[in-house]
Amino acid sequence: MSMVDHLLRKEWNLRFPHVLVLTSCSLSVLTAAFGLRTATSVWSFPLFVLGALFVLYLPGRLVLNAARINIGPLDDLSLSLILGMTISSLLYYLCGLLGVQGIFVLWPVGASAATIYRNWRASRRWWETRYTVRCTHLFLMLVVLLCLAPLVMLPAYYRNLALLPEGGMTFVDKPKVTAFHLSIAHELTHSIPPQAPFLAGRPLGYHCGLDLLAAMLARTAGVSVLDSTVRFIPTFLLVATVLAVFCFARLWLASEGWAALCALLVILGEDFSFVPGLLTGSDEVWSAQFFGMPTIFSLYVMNPMLPAVGVLFGGLLCLAKYWRGSGRNWGILAAFLFAVAMEYKVFVTPHIVGALGVAGLVYLLLFRDRRMLHVWALTLLMATPLVLHSVVGADAGSRVSIRVEPWPYVLEAVEQVGLLQTTLGREVDSLFQGNDFSLLGMGALVLLALPAYLVGSLGVRVLGTPTLFRGLFSPRANAGFRFFLSLFCILGPLATLTLTVTPSGYPSSNEYNNAVWFYVQSKYVLWVLALEWIRETLARRRRQWQLATAVAVILLSLPSSLQFFWKMSSQQATALTSSELELVDSMGGHCTDGQVVQARQRIAEYLVAMTPCRAPVLGMYPGYFISGSELAERRADDRQFWREWNEGTIRTDTLVRYKTDYIVIDAREGDALAAGQAALGQDGPIPPAPVTLVPFYHNADFVVYRVSREDESGP
Repeated sequence: MSMVDHLLRKEWNLRFPHVLVLTSCSLSVLTAAFGLRTATSVWSFPLFVLGALFVLYLPGRLVLNAARINIGPLDDLSLSLILGMTISSLLYYLCGLLGVQGIFVLWPVGASAATIYRNWRASRRWWETRYTVRCTHLFLMLVVLLCLAPLVMLPAYYRNLALLPEGGMTFVDKPKVTAFHLSIAHELTHSIPPQAPFLAGRPLGYHCGLDLLAAMLARTAGVSVLDSTVRFIPTFLLVATVLAVFCFARLWLASEGWAALCALLVILGEDFSFVPGLLTGSDEVWSAQFFGMPTIFSLYVMNPMLPAVGVLFGGLLCLAKYWRGSGRNWGILAAFLFAVAMEYKVFVTPHIVGALGVAGLVYLLLFRDRRMLHVWALTLLMATPLVLHSVVGADAGSRVSIRVEPWPYVLEAVEQVGLLQTTLGREVDSLFQGNDFSLLGMGALVLLALPAYLVGSLGVRVLGTPTLFRGLFSPRANAGFRFFLSLFCILGPLATLTLTVTPSGYPSSNEYNNAVWFYVQSKYVLWVLALEWIRETLARRRRQWQLATAVAVILLSLPSSLQFFWKMSSQQATALTSSELELVDSMGGHCTDGQVVQARQRIAEYLVAMTPCRAPVLGMYPGYFISGSELAERRADDRQFWREWNEGTIRTDTLVRYKTDYIVIDAREGDALAAGQAALGQDGPIPPAPVTLVPFYHNADFVVYRVSREDESGP
């Protein structure tokens, strides 16, 4: 037996006390590490751990117990975390929607007590439980650590929102994703359904599952929204997603080693954009510049795609179990996860529903097999209330335009690699510009540009295409799940390259085409098929060949990812001054119900991101939440308000229109105090008027006025 075989067969048997000690040591190290950089205190992470245990894991475990599902420890842990996250978040939202948010705490308390009692009754000598640890599990732990390592490097995560010894706090928000999600999480702590906190008064038509998690833990476990959003929740989600990918890949590939490799590649693997990047010497983020289909980008810029990938692979695991005859409860869980995925990334559920529907229809016609259609119908049934709530709650001024209109991804790739001015490049450009059709141009597109684009944007995943086409064009009676998986992988590129999804009423050329997510979702899943083909090809080779191939796959898949991390790690952190932080702390204690603050844009961003305050208008992706005309009107109102304020006049109509509660004067911006002082009489507020101002707070740089309006019903 070779050394590699010996290591792979090595096993260690651990009892529960051993596991408990190891877990406690790990959590102690994390507590100390997170205590060094925190927005609140060293106790924030222990509170998060308790919240994750009693609000997420134990309720999720209760659901598995109720479904009478008995699986291995890793599968159990993975599904318990994902089910607990999704079900608890939905119940939290539902309680808020019904106006009984205070009773939500009964769910984690009752579910945790029931789970602990049931497990104690089932095995009263639970402390003697043995766990088998193999070398592949150590590899999985290494994968988890590698996936967490970027959170240490990237300024937007562990080093972000950290108190400074000299006062103040670090703040990194490029692009403005951090403030966007922080503001929504704060909003969900007090208002369900939520408003758009950066567009006060307008509903938030957005899949807010990621932010619900932070809000729920803040309300039930007292965990700071700031710490949980940039530190604890990304850590939790990466671990849960790696476990979900590993568990599904282990079932599909029948190998723990290849499953661990699959988990590594799904999270950290990228495309071949490093090739043109190195050839052209580009200083941009290669995976975004050349092919526009990055997968690493969305997982490490606080995008809800991270939890969506975990929910997606959790659903695939349940569907695979159901298809293999493990019981109908697996099909119900799969349908639930597929439906609820839209609350994390709205594009996941339509993608799954389309693949399930086509696969179900094909297998009904060919083999009279209704199982896939059953899951499809149940997914639609469960998703319908979520869709209706989103449609009813959406603002009439914010609409999404979906058009059958190819986005010029291929043409942009040709241009980025410097081939647009060649004869073939000009012919391809002519096709996209709608000029004269030519056979040369069509041939250059179909035979050269498009295949090169697909290979470049897929990277090593392209090795999964033989398995994909085999499953798609050779359906067999017992291979319905393979047919569905292949269909899911091919529908993504087809949808992305033929559809345009942009905000309605805005120039599409200035917006981001959200159809890209269909391709990205396919790329995550295609790793499983790619590794399946590699494993089958090397099945008769020695372990050394398999190990060498795995290393080669990693080396070809990581360069673009590493370049992304290097570029993002160079972001410069700004810092809130001590006076800015004092202002934030003061307003955070008085804006607990989403009071509206009129402030300069920079300070308004801090307040909306770090407190439950709202603002009339901020530049946080407004195109999807408000019409272009109203956005322009709000921006004009903001400019006019400050212009007239510094001239000694108060725009009372603006304060009434946006129901403003506070005005923040920034002396550093040259804001005059005259207008506020003029609104005050010698002995306090002037007699009743449309609005009156009351001095509320001040420090070295800021003065805050409390606004009293005639439309207020209270004192």
